[in-house]
Amino acid sequence: MDKFYFKEVQRFHTRWVWAGVIAVNLLLIYAIVQQALLGISFGPKPLPDLALFFLELVPLLLFIFLCSIRLRTSYDSIGIHYRYLPFQFRTTTIEWHQLSDAYMRGYNSLLEYGGWGVRKGVASTGMAINTSASSNKGLQLRFPNGKLLLIGTRYPGEIEKIISRVMTEGRINRSL
Repeated sequence: MDKFYFKEVQRFHTRWVWAGVIAVNLLLIYAIVQQALLGISFGPKPLPDLALFFLELVPLLLFIFLCSIRLRTSYDSIGIHYRYLPFQFRTTTIEWHQLSDAYMRGYNSLLEYGGWGVRKGVASTGMAINTSASSNKGLQLRFPNGKLLLIGTRYPGEIEKIISRVMTEGRINRSL
């Protein structure tokens, strides 16, 4: 049993969310520049300059938060290791022998899990960990107790090779 290693880092890439956050930030920055720096009132009932600065903090913090979201996943001879920043402080490891099955499948995060992130779907789909709509493929993990976990990936071909190898080597105990 040779050692192997594959690592993937995913970021939040849902375009319509980014477009909305950037648009609000640009509008408020424009309002601040126009009113606070150029002295031209922004709108018929302008907010005080200080209120505009504080108002810009909310979408700016949201932008920074979206930039910080990362799903770090690695696969090796021990198992699957993942950490979903900034929500998880420690890496979670699922060892291959803890699984009763693992396979790639297509999925619709919005319909099956109600969105992106660490999501709980209906009983038949279990939980999902994913970052965005840019990928519709995931590694479906089945545990001996029947629970399911889907981990999204942008590299389904690489993950399929790993799963094939793990299955061939008998690391996943399908008899559980």
